[in-house]
Amino acid sequence: MKWDLKRPCKLCPFRKGSEGEVIRFACRSRAEEIEESAYREGFVCHEHSTYVEGEDGEGGFTFGEDGEQHCAGALMMHLYNGGGNVPFEWLSEEEQDRIQTRLETSAFAEVYEGADEFLDSYGPGEAE
Repeated sequence: MKWDLKRPCKLCPFRKGSEGEVIRFACRSRAEEIEESAYREGFVCHEHSTYVEGEDGEGGFTFGEDGEQHCAGALMMHLYNGGGNVPFEWLSEEEQDRIQTRLETSAFAEVYEGADEFLDSYGPGEAE
């Protein structure tokens, strides 16, 4: 996985925008699954990834052997959530610092200010 992107791509689902301007997931529960997975395992940038279709006809974007780019929008959103800490604790402190330094500060205004704001853009959750 590469961490070289400086800002979210034009269709990044973690950028603020409406359908057609950015990728939107089918519903809030799918957005919750994606957000949780992005936090725990990372999220590949749609513009810098490989689409893999499964035997069942279902498919998705994946990190491949070529070392696709991690989504800058997801990273920025989780940095907001974590008070400036990279969510991937398995990375060395040096690597975390390098990743944060590379991001364009002005691009933070383009992404949701944390998972709650991202999920709220899909409407209220079941407990609300």
